[in-house]
Parts: sequence; structure tokens; C-alpha cells
Amino acid sequence: MVCSLQLSAQSYNFTNYSLKDGLPQSQVMVIYQAKDRTLWLGTFGGVSNFDGKIFTSYSKADGLSSNSVNCILEDNQGQIYFGTEAGINSLKKGKITTIFSGKSVNNLLKDKQGTIWGITERKLFKIEKGRLVFYAIGGLYVNAINTDQYGNLFAVVAEKGIYQLKNNKWVIYQELPAELSALSIRKILFDKRIRTKFYLLTYRSGIYVSENGMVKPFFKNPKIDTYYALEQDNKGNMWAGSEKGAYLIHKDGSFIYFNAENGLSDNQVNEIFKDAENNIWISCFSDGIYKYEGDAFIRYNKFKGQNIAYPISGMAADKNNNLWFGTYNKGIFKYDGKKVEQIGYPVFKDKKIYFVYADRAKNIWISTYGNGVWKYDGQKFSQVLKPERFDNSCIGEDSEGGIWINGLKSSTYLKDGKIEKITGFDGYSSCIFPYPLSKDSVLLGTSNGVTLIRNKKIDRGFQIKALNHIHILSIIKHGDNLVFATLGDGIVTWNLKTKAIKRYVAANGLNSNDIYSLATDNKGNLWAGTGRGINKLTFNEEEQRYEVFRDHALIVECNQNAIINYKNNILVGTISGIIQCKIVAPGQNKKNPFIHIQQVNVFHKNDRSKDLSIDLNSTKNSFYKLNYSQNHIAISFKGVYLTNPESVLYRYKLVGIDNDFSKPVPNTEIEYSAIRPGTYTFQVYAIANGQQSGIEQFSFIIVPPYYDTVLFKVIAFLVMIFLIWLIFYLIFKTRERKKYQFEKLKLKEQEKIRKQTAEDFHDDIGNKLTRINVLSELLDKKVDGTEKEQKELIRLIRENAGLLYTGTKDILWALDPHSDNLFEILVHIKNFGIDLFQNTGIDFKMEGVLAKYQKLHLSMEFNRNLTLIFKEMLNNVLKHAKATQVLIMVIETDHHTINILTTDDGTGFDLESVERGRGLNNIQTRCKRIKSTFQISSIKGKGTTTTISTRIPVTK
Repeated sequence: MVCSLQLSAQSYNFTNYSLKDGLPQSQVMVIYQAKDRTLWLGTFGGVSNFDGKIFTSYSKADGLSSNSVNCILEDNQGQIYFGTEAGINSLKKGKITTIFSGKSVNNLLKDKQGTIWGITERKLFKIEKGRLVFYAIGGLYVNAINTDQYGNLFAVVAEKGIYQLKNNKWVIYQELPAELSALSIRKILFDKRIRTKFYLLTYRSGIYVSENGMVKPFFKNPKIDTYYALEQDNKGNMWAGSEKGAYLIHKDGSFIYFNAENGLSDNQVNEIFKDAENNIWISCFSDGIYKYEGDAFIRYNKFKGQNIAYPISGMAADKNNNLWFGTYNKGIFKYDGKKVEQIGYPVFKDKKIYFVYADRAKNIWISTYGNGVWKYDGQKFSQVLKPERFDNSCIGEDSEGGIWINGLKSSTYLKDGKIEKITGFDGYSSCIFPYPLSKDSVLLGTSNGVTLIRNKKIDRGFQIKALNHIHILSIIKHGDNLVFATLGDGIVTWNLKTKAIKRYVAANGLNSNDIYSLATDNKGNLWAGTGRGINKLTFNEEEQRYEVFRDHALIVECNQNAIINYKNNILVGTISGIIQCKIVAPGQNKKNPFIHIQQVNVFHKNDRSKDLSIDLNSTKNSFYKLNYSQNHIAISFKGVYLTNPESVLYRYKLVGIDNDFSKPVPNTEIEYSAIRPGTYTFQVYAIANGQQSGIEQFSFIIVPPYYDTVLFKVIAFLVMIFLIWLIFYLIFKTRERKKYQFEKLKLKEQEKIRKQTAEDFHDDIGNKLTRINVLSELLDKKVDGTEKEQKELIRLIRENAGLLYTGTKDILWALDPHSDNLFEILVHIKNFGIDLFQNTGIDFKMEGVLAKYQKLHLSMEFNRNLTLIFKEMLNNVLKHAKATQVLIMVIETDHHTINILTTDDGTGFDLESVERGRGLNNIQTRCKRIKSTFQISSIKGKGTTTTISTRIPVTK
């Protein structure tokens, strides 16, 4: 198998895609990879796009000029060109158009400026503005064109050499020897690592190499009649396609021949292509295409005619390092390093083998259908356990050397010739592992979790809750972890120190969640045989978790506990033979999956005619505005991972709605409905084999309706506030109006009362005072003139009656509602002044009493206080000022107030030294009551000026 284990029929890992998988025609002539990582395949039956899972095909019925497609190219705008036997077609948005027709086109290529070049009938042309412009290079035929790793364009010109396009002119790059120029050169291929090195593929004379201007043969096999394809892989090795299979030519000159014997095909290889993930694709005549999965896994199924392609049930190495492997239908085999032989012992021959196991002494233990358990000590076979109702399916050895053999519902312990049986555990036994808790403790893996057996008894207190109700198929110890292989739940690890549980599933890179076997290699790697292939895991000490090693996915179903670390290689038993896994596989330099959003469908809430479809492949917009009714969106995307297309899953989120990316899902279309207005970004990425693509995103904004905008809400809020204010204002105004009306009615009533009172007072008091005056006059006439005292009393009675009448007039004037305006007050003050200073020798004047002041209605309180203020002031002038002139002026100010100035030319006084009497204090107090200010200025010998400033608006 490996090293000294060299079986003659090792089979390399190829995956074939043919008609049964959807390929439109079995003869693929050209393979091309587009920017979205999908493959375009040109066949004799049209062209097909392959994303690793699905073939989407186009033919003459869809608009191709011919079903025979020779070459394919994608331009810088994402438009696909097809060179056919009858011209050139282009594909854009699913529609095919014709650019050139009538002649066969064999090559299409674009230079680093994006200009498309091609060859038709060995003539070189380029496409300008949709037309073909031909170029003649020395009038000779052009056999092939290609670009180097920098995008420079080269052409192979017959009988001349290699030309390069420089500054839009073709100049000689390297002349070729005459013997090579005469050959038919099919292809020129530039080395990916060495700039001055290129390869020439000839039709019948093999492959030549040119380095630093020196041309020499590179590869030629006498068994090859015709060469068809040439490619270089990411390791620098060359691949050649011939009329019978393909050759992998290593840098040291050694090669591997791939044909039907080791996984490929014996048919003609038309094309070999390396994709962006460094996969090698090979098209074989009538067999479709093959994907080379590398040599990390090699299948073994035959040896010198001995068929070993059977379901393998177990493997073990004996004392002589012979490999023993059991099968499910053909008994047991032994490989001694030279030959494989079937054990002819009648108990095993062509029987079902449940397990093959080697204990620490390298004795081989075998469980066979209907014949119990047998032991081989290197010399002979001996039966250890008789057959029972249920056959024994798993075996293990504890640290004391005790052998544990499990049946379906029981565990048998063997040591020193003694046999003990333990029953009563939950579920059905599937595996056994020595648990390092005590010398004879073991863990049973069952269909219902794990069970601990200690001191030959089931420990009911022991449990690992995370494994309850999980079917355990295999258990091993790796470092500080116990590793559990499960059916459907991936790999579960349990740290013996921290008791931490971790789980690894397909989303982490495993080929399947069904894990059948586990083993470790000499490098400390963990290997898992799964339901869909073999995985290698490495332990990251820093992060304390396993990472799945990236390699080609070998799609094969492994069997339970059929795995062994043998001669520094991992051998895994599968349903169709043994697979060798290289512990140190050559670096694959694999790339991550690729993801792109294909289309966005926008559905209108009410009008289906307004539905919108956005093709992101044909537009450069990165942000879209949608109406608030376009709030139902379906987004379709595709992840391409040709290495292992079945492992591609997706995680997505809509920023603005989702807090985090979704769990990995296989869905390629996501819908969001009833999205509220706002700004959103849809993000999606693909994961495969534990690796992820970059994040692809699509941003859009759903414009809110006018009634849901911030401006509208602010305006609505302000309107609401205004309405609330208006309501309260109206309520307040209504109350004020009612209060005003009430006050008005009250004033009217008061006016009536005042008027009535004034009339009654005038009629009553006035009549009585008049009667007193009349009676006093009569009495005065009757009293003799000699009665001076009586006469004086009568005079005083008359004088006081007069004064009382004068005071009564002031009271009546104040009570009269007609006096409640500024004009009447000022007139009353003026009349009072005239009466006061009459016959006193003092000249009294009052100026500025205007008729418009009649409109300034004042309260009785204002009326009374202002009148009393001026009576006090004028009386003070009369008594103390010794003035000859008194002037009162009414002045309107710019601030719509009235100032009343009283000026006399009397003796004046010193304001600081004079003692303020009750009169001035009363004036100050009354001014405050009517909210007016009082100011006085006086100079000895020059008189006195007082100013009363009232806050009465004169414009009312």
C-alpha cells in the first residue's frame, strides 16, 4: 500500500461528471472559468455553465451559431463570448447574440487592456466596436495565442517564432529553431513562476521548453502518438493530455500516467485546466470531465488479480507487522508486504467479520458471524467465546490487560481464563474504550450516550450530559480530550481536566455529521472516517479547539472502527476497499469559496406591475432607493466551491433587522417581507470545509411615506402642540371673556349703584345741606347783632355746611361713572386748582388736557387716588411755597405713558435737610397704589417741580 506496502493497483482520486450529471454532451473541447468561479464547458453539443452542482446549457436552439464550441472568454463587463465552428456568439443577461458568423473560431483571448483577440482559419484578429479587425504578422499563419502571468499577449507564428504585442504592434519575441518551427504547435503556455520560461505543445512531437532563450525538449513519451492538452498546476508540475489518458510530469522529470487503471480514463484527453481553487480538470473523449482530487488519498482495490474492493469491517497489525483486514462478506485477508492472501480457515472464509483487533501483545482477535470470537497468537487460531444469540461487535483492552468484548446488550470481561458478563446499560453497545479512571474501568459507547463500567459494575452516577441520547460509534483519547464519534451529531470532545464540551459538525468543515471511525497519526493529527469521506483535524493549542485540514474532498463512505495508523500512514476501511491517507499531504494552496449575489427581486405591496428585478451582475450601483410599498424582497445568491461543492453552506443577515449572521444553511434565496422604512444592508458569505468566502453585500433604503418621515412627525408634533395650546388658549379666552363679561356686568351694576348712590346722595344730603344753609340764614336774621357769640356760631354752621357741600360735590363726582376717564380726572383737578387759587394772588394754569383722554377709562380707585394726590400737592403749594405762579403740564412720552408735571416759582427747599411730612408720604403711597412714579426736585429761591409718571397707554 505505502512504502513497503505497494499494491499494484492504487487508484487516484478523480471525480467524474458526465451525461448522467447534466453535461449536455460527453466530448468537452474547452474549459474556461468566469469571474464568478463557475466553469464554462464547450462541447460538440453546445456550451454549459457548471457551478459544481448544476449544469446550465445553451445550444443552437438558444441562438448559438453552432453546437460545436471551440473557445470561451469573458470580457471585462461580464459578457461571455463563444467561439464556435460557425462564428462568435455572446451571452448577456441570458440572451445570445451573434457577433461574427461563417467561419470557425479556434482561440479567444483578452490582453491586459481588455481587448479581445482571436484566431479564425489561422488568421489573427481583434474585436473593435463589435467588428473583427484582422492582423497579418509577416503574412504567415498564426497557430496559437496566449498571455503570460502579467497579461502580455503572445502569438505563435508558423515557420517564424513567438511574437509579442507591444504598443499595439506585433514584434518578434523569440525565434524558434527550424526543426521546431516546422512542427505544428498547438499551444504556448507561460510558466507561472519563471517569467522567461514557456512551454510549447506540439501535435506529435511532445512538449518543448524555452528558458532564457534556449529551447529544448521537455517531455516526449514514445507511447504517445498525439498530444492535445497542456497545463501547469500550482506546484509547478506540468500536465499533458494525450490520445490515451493524461500525464503528470514532476519537476524532477518523473511522471505519473493516469488512465482507467488508476482512476481516470483511457480515452483521448482534449483539455486540461487549472481553476482558481487549484483544482485540475481533465476532459476525456466520451467521458465528460474529471476533477483530480490530489494524491492525499489513494484507493486500493486489487493486488495481482486479487480483488479487495470489499466493505472493510476492521484492520489490525500482528507481531510481524502483517496487516489483517476483515470484510463484511468475504472473510478476512492478510497482507505480508508482498502478497495479499485470503485466510482459508473454514470459520472465516467468505464469512461476515464484525471486528479485527490487535491487543498489546499483538494477538489478533476476530469476531465472525455465527462462530463467536477467535484469537490468533501468531501460531494458531483458538476460539475464545462461543456464539451467542447476538454476535459480538466491538472489543477493547483495559490498562490491566483485561479484554472487554461487547455484544448488543452485554459486555464480557476476560482475564486469566475467567469470564464475567455485565448487563443493564442503556441502549445498544457500539464501541468500548479504556477510561483512565481506574485500572479496570472502561467507557461503553451506546446508542444512548456513554456508560462507565468500574469494578465490573455500571456506575450509575457517571454521566456526560452533552452526550445523553446521542449514538456513540467510536471513542479515542487525544491529548487531554476524549473524542467521541457520533451518528448524526459530528465529533464531540470532552476535556478530562476542564470538563469542557465542544462539538464539530459539517459547518466546521467535516465532510459529514456521521462519524464512523477515529484515529491519530504520528504527527498528532486526528483522523475521522465519515459518511462522506475522510477528514484530518489539527489541534490549535492557542484556541484550544480542532481545525479541519483543507484538502480535496474524497466522497466515500467509511465503515465503523475500520481505521489504523499503519507504517506511518492512515488506512481507512470503506464500503469499497481500503484508502491510504498521507499524513503529510503536499500543500494544496487552496482558495476560499466564492460568493456573489445574483439577483434581487422587489415585490410591490399592492401593484404587481410595479415589481422590480435588480440584476447586480449588470449594474454598478451599490445603493438602491425603494418605495415604502416595495417592502418585500427576495435575494438570490450563489456560492461556488468547486473543490467540494456539496459542503457549501451560507450565513446571512440583514443589517438593520438581524443582530447576527444566521446559522449555516443550504438555501440560496432569502426573502424578507413587510420591511419597515429605513436603511439596510444584506450581507452573505459562503462556508465550505471550515473556510469562508468574503462577504458580499447589497445595500438599499426603503423611503418612508410622507406621514412616516421625521419632518412630517415633527410638523405633526408641532401641530398637535399648537392644537393643544389653541384648545387651552380658547378655554382660557372663553373663561376670560366670561370673566370680562361678568366684570363688565359687575361694573355696570356698580355704575348703576354709584350713579344711584350719587343721585340719592345729592338729593338727600344736598337738600339737607341746603335746608341747613336756609335755616342758618333765618336764624342769623333773628339773632340780634349784639350777640356776637351766637353770630359767630351761626357763621361757623354756615361755613361748615358749605365745606361739607363742597366735599359732597367731590364724593358725588367720584361716584359718578362718567368721571372714570383721564380727561374728566384732569378737568376735575384743573377746576380744583382754579377754585383753590382763586383770590389768592397765585396765577394757576393747566396745559395738555386733551379730549382724546376721554377714551382712557380708569378705575374709581385710580380716579380717587390721583385726585387726592393733586389736592395734597396744590394745598402744599398754597400753604408753604409762597408762589405767584403754578403750572400743571400733561405730557405724552415716547413710551406711550403720560407724565404730569407740577411746577411753582415759590421759595423752594433743600430736599436733603427738609423733614418729610405726612403729606409727601401720602403722595408716595398713593402713587404706588396706582402703579405710578413720583419724583420731586426743588431749589431754594427757584421753586419746586414734581413729576407723576403714569403707565396709561394713550393709544388705547
